[in-house]
Amino acid sequence: MKLKKWSWIGLLVLCVTLLVGCADHTSSGYLEELAGKELSRAYPTKNIEDLFEQFPKGFTVSQMRVVGDSNVFVYLEARGKGNPLVGTIKQLNSKTKEEEKSIPFQYVNGKFVFENEEEAKKLWPQGKFLFQELQLNKDILAKAKLVNKNYTKKEETPTGDNEFYLKYSIQLPVVSRILGIDESQQVELFIFGRDESDGFVYEIGTEQDNQTTLWEMIREIRK
Repeated sequence: MKLKKWSWIGLLVLCVTLLVGCADHTSSGYLEELAGKELSRAYPTKNIEDLFEQFPKGFTVSQMRVVGDSNVFVYLEARGKGNPLVGTIKQLNSKTKEEEKSIPFQYVNGKFVFENEEEAKKLWPQGKFLFQELQLNKDILAKAKLVNKNYTKKEETPTGDNEFYLKYSIQLPVVSRILGIDESQQVELFIFGRDESDGFVYEIGTEQDNQTTLWEMIREIRK
């Protein structure tokens, strides 16, 4: 009788294992769970140096905002806790891609220190990255309206990773303030991520009229 009982238990465990192993990685539920869990590691993190708790070897942050006929890029590199966090703000002509302005900066003791603070404030009036204030997690994504999704297997990507794309219609007051639109207005938020990747690489951004207006990427340094 004991043998029969344990046989049923073993069969049950086997069935559960098979069901978990066969989870549909392309489903909205799986991707929202994955993206929400991963993004919540960084969004929000007010003090940038606190990201070392998640990415001890370091990380890079890139941000782009469309300003008239120019694109303003902000790049920060953090290579190991205790080392200076250094970055650059660049203004590029959106048509010619020529550099119009470049302002170096550092992030020291929880504050940005710009080489030219007056010009930096003109180019980057929000003075912060999205992840410092924006909250993103699986619950927020589950409540938002999913507009589109896509999953590309690693065999078809240049990075050799399984990549996915999610697009939502959602209210994000933090983003709306940067874009200069009503905070109650819905924005088109997109998320690019990697499934079963060795490191954290996530991009988020907003679109208006099928054009990216605000974009940010956090990449974990693994080596």
